[in-house]
Amino acid sequence: MKSILQSTLTTLLLWTASAANNNNFDYTDYINSEPSEDGAILLLGDSWAAIAGDYAANICGLSNSRYVTNDAQNGSTANQWAEKESAVESVQKAEYDYDYVWLSLGGNDFLDNKCDISMADQVAADIVTVIGHIVDNSPNENIKILYFGYSVPSTDICGNGITAQLFEEQGYVIFDAIKSSDYSNYVTTFDISEMFVKWGNNGLSDPYYYYDSIHLNQMGYLHLFSSYKVQRFFGCSVAQTVELKGISAVVEGKDNPAHLAGNVITTLLGLVMGIVGLVLVVNFVKRKMAMRDSSAKAELLGPDEKAETGDYVVVNEEKAVMA
Repeated sequence: MKSILQSTLTTLLLWTASAANNNNFDYTDYINSEPSEDGAILLLGDSWAAIAGDYAANICGLSNSRYVTNDAQNGSTANQWAEKESAVESVQKAEYDYDYVWLSLGGNDFLDNKCDISMADQVAADIVTVIGHIVDNSPNENIKILYFGYSVPSTDICGNGITAQLFEEQGYVIFDAIKSSDYSNYVTTFDISEMFVKWGNNGLSDPYYYYDSIHLNQMGYLHLFSSYKVQRFFGCSVAQTVELKGISAVVEGKDNPAHLAGNVITTLLGLVMGIVGLVLVVNFVKRKMAMRDSSAKAELLGPDEKAETGDYVVVNEEKAVMA
């Protein structure tokens, strides 16, 4: 509770700062912690990961900074990473004892081939090869890898109004390949293709979160990182998630009050649902323990004693005999 209160105060501080510096506000200016090697993160892949390096260190809030090594390369493809075995070098140099790897690959392969969906199987195979390079060469046998693909672009870059459909289809092929591979236990996958989709925009993402058609801006990464699935993957606490959700609400709300209201409501509903779920689990466990104790007590009693306890009634029935 104390941590959640501190997170709330941090959010209020940022709200005040953003209001005072509406045009030049950057939440990273308010980081108040020294980096820790605990939970160190390795970023591999293309520009989606490369650009995120400025924000990934504080994925669990401003009061928790992690060491991040950003080996992602702008414009690189899954095929290049697979053939050059680039991930092997990144993992073996082991600047830190990495707990997490965020892998972002496949987008450039797809775009370089003019959104040709027939390439999806080969792209997926290359990504699985890169994952194998990470797992087989990591000094951490419990390495955790995150792959969530890409959100749909903010413009129809594939043409003919089918950009959203093609991006989603490629994602499904890659997810299936990872889940059916020998490395599936090391990889967490989930689909973010529709995370930024704007209603009435032909299935495309809201430009508000992008600085061009395919790359997220600061607000986009903050919205992405504050999602519950990302927070859970990186081991962020409830208080840290509340803090980052609050920061996201402040940064988005300074330009769009509707975003602020939506984020606040979503965060509060999430907390309420979490508390209700916890209460239900505790009550379920208590009932199970009570039933087990009652059963054990009944087993220790003799037939006469059992009848006197009133725990149950035994009815003696004669077996029916066929004539």
